[in-house]
Amino acid sequence: MPQAPEPLRLGDAALLGALHGPTELLPISSSGHTTLISELAGLNYAKAPSQQRKPLEIALHAGTAAALLLFPPAEGCGGPRGLKGLAFRGAMLAPTAVAGLAGRNRVRDQLGTTATISAGLLAGSVAMVTADRSRGTRTATDASIVDGLAIGGLQALAIWPGVSRSAMAITAARWLGFSRGASARLSRSGLVATSLAAASLEGVQLAREGIPRQDLPALAVAAAGGFVSAVVARPMATRMEMGAPLWPWALWRTALATVTVLRIRATGDDGHR
Repeated sequence: MPQAPEPLRLGDAALLGALHGPTELLPISSSGHTTLISELAGLNYAKAPSQQRKPLEIALHAGTAAALLLFPPAEGCGGPRGLKGLAFRGAMLAPTAVAGLAGRNRVRDQLGTTATISAGLLAGSVAMVTADRSRGTRTATDASIVDGLAIGGLQALAIWPGVSRSAMAITAARWLGFSRGASARLSRSGLVATSLAAASLEGVQLAREGIPRQDLPALAVAAAGGFVSAVVARPMATRMEMGAPLWPWALWRTALATVTVLRIRATGDDGHR
């Protein structure tokens, strides 16, 4: 008879919850940080089977998404308004939803190692820095359904862990000629919808499979941590909406990827489970 896995540790859940808010709001990849920091810090979570890690990831997303609902609406920050805003967000969500339904689990299994996540961080960094050289001046209120589809299409690449939904949304908006601040606001205008959709989709799947009762305390801690850390991180996201450049976050991503690659070379362990 197979031995039951060890319960998720509350300390691991608290640390990952504290990381999740900032990494979800900023263009640095929450999924990438959850996996890589767990590996680098030697957390018990990194050794847990995938069916045990998945509920905690959903709890993290749910907590952060709940915090996002408390933030001022994107319309009040210069985003597209009314029916135009709804149409834009729907167009932005559609490609991401299709990609998630079609291949999220398959892609995560194939590209969820520390090596491939590091590659995703580096690829996203190059795209961010390249796009941020644009001298775009379009405002967020100019965004159309076509813009939403284009932004959502690139954002769909974020099913590759390490790429980051917000990074790809901002990158696409910059390539479309939007200013730095407008690009960050457009990214946030779709962040709540995509976060809630992802958490809901995986939550339904998880409900069918069942949640081990022994892990419920850790899941509660993770959700609470994701909520609180997102609220605390809000000022950093606000700076981006005021026009802050992307290179510091690209540098951060590159540093984390580099440290991870050096560890892989030293240990020969790419984190594949």
